[in-house]
Amino acid sequence: MATGRSSFAKRQRDMAKKAKAQSKREKKLEKGSGDDLDDAEEAVDDGPKLSNDQVMEKVADLHRRYDDGQMDLDTFDEERANLMAQISVD
Repeated sequence: MATGRSSFAKRQRDMAKKAKAQSKREKKLEKGSGDDLDDAEEAVDDGPKLSNDQVMEKVADLHRRYDDGQMDLDTFDEERANLMAQISVD
């Protein structure tokens, strides 16, 4: 039976991919093009309560940015969780 462990090379590739994504994110923040991320965080923390439609639009935009490779999976999951927490159930 297979143990389900990933190979060393695969783990190295995954770690390299995450490191590259982190460096890209840092470069964007340094250049000031990270304003989109800052705006999203401000809307989650300090902004007025968004309607469910507005939250879903932001989730769709988040999915587009992830699909375009603008963010890694960890950042995507974190931001999606923040947005989903804003959905109100009546």
